[in-house]
Amino acid sequence: MNRIFHIADEISKDVNAYKVMTTKIEYHCESEEDAKKIQQNITKIMQKHLEEVPLAKITYDYHAADKIAEVVIDEHIKQKKDMAF
Repeated sequence: MNRIFHIADEISKDVNAYKVMTTKIEYHCESEEDAKKIQQNITKIMQKHLEEVPLAKITYDYHAADKIAEVVIDEHIKQKKDMAF
């Protein structure tokens, strides 16, 4: 994972633009309770840490037939502290 961030930093070197990093995670859940717990954890993160983390969006989708909870996290990353979104 660190290599990807390094490559992204090199690509945007000396560029006055911000990045939107997207992370997709698939959780293969043994039960619907596990899938619900993931959704609850997302809600807790949003309530507790929203001011600390530059999140643009978190989406959650549960595919019951496959027992897969899909989470997609979009995060704004600024190159410079004074850069506006």
